[in-house]
Amino acid sequence: MNRKFREIDTTLIGLNQSTDAHFKWLVTVLRYVASRDVELMEITHEDAHQHCEFGQWLNAQLLEERGDRHYLLDISTHHRKVHYACQQIITAIDARDVSSHSYDAFEKALLGFTEALSLYKVHLLQLRTSYDALTGLPLRRILDESFDAMNAGQEASGLYLMLLDIDHFKKVNDNYGHLTGDAVLRSLALHLEDNVRRSESVYRYGGEEFIILLRAKSDREATTAAERLRRSTAEVSTVSGEHTVRVTFTTGLSRVHRGEPLREVLERADMALYRGKQSGRNCTMLIGKNLDCMKVSG
Repeated sequence: MNRKFREIDTTLIGLNQSTDAHFKWLVTVLRYVASRDVELMEITHEDAHQHCEFGQWLNAQLLEERGDRHYLLDISTHHRKVHYACQQIITAIDARDVSSHSYDAFEKALLGFTEALSLYKVHLLQLRTSYDALTGLPLRRILDESFDAMNAGQEASGLYLMLLDIDHFKKVNDNYGHLTGDAVLRSLALHLEDNVRRSESVYRYGGEEFIILLRAKSDREATTAAERLRRSTAEVSTVSGEHTVRVTFTTGLSRVHRGEPLREVLERADMALYRGKQSGRNCTMLIGKNLDCMKVSG
C-alpha cells in the first residue's frame, strides 16, 4: 500500500487515540482538583502541555518533515492555551478566588482546541479520499494538483510520464473473476511502488491504467527505467485462491517539457500507448514532442 496512504491512516489513528487521551485528561483534572493526593506533571508544571499523552504525540509529529505542519502548529498553540487556562483555574481555586472569567477562558480554550482538531481531521479525511481504496495509490486528483509544481521543480533531472495499461486485463476478470482481477491490480501497484525511486510517483489513472512520473536525464535513461519495470512485472506472479496469474503491460512514455500542462503530456503518452497496443503489446513506446514514436522493446 502507498506510503502516503499508510501515513494518513497512521496519523488519523494517532490523532484519534491521543484526542481520547485528552478527554481522559479532563477527568484527571477533576480528580486532581478534588483530592490533590499527587502532583501531576501534565497538570501542574509550567510546560504541562509537553507531558500529557496528546502533547507527546503532537511533539513526535512536529519532529517530522510534513506538508501539514501548519495544521499541527495551530493545534499546538490551542493545546498550550488549554493547559494554561486549566492552571489558571487551579490557581484561582487554591486562592479561593474563582470567577466566571476563569471558566469562560477555559471553555474558550477547549473550543478553540476542538476546532483546530476538527479542521485537521477534515483535511486528513479529504486527503484520504484522493487515494484509491483498492491499491492505496494516489488518484488523478493528486496528480492534477501536484503536476505543475513537480514540472517547475525540474533541475538536472528531467521528468518523464509513463502511462501503462495491463495487457488483456479483461481476460483476467473473465477467466478468473473480479476478485482475482483486484488481486492483480493490488500486486502490480505494490510492485511498481517498490521498484521506483522515492522521488518518483505512481498513480492509479483508472481501471487497469497506471501513471508513473520518472526522473531521468535522457530518453535513454527513461526508457531503460521503463523497460526494467516492464520486464520485472512480467516475472511477478499473483496468487489468488487457486489461481496464479502473471500479467504484462504496454506503456507510452513521453518527456515532460518545462511549463507544459499535464493534458498535453497525457495526450502524447496515450497516443504512444495506443500505438504500442497496435504493435503487439508488452512493449515500451517512446513518443517525442513532434509525435514521432519509437518502439523500444517487445
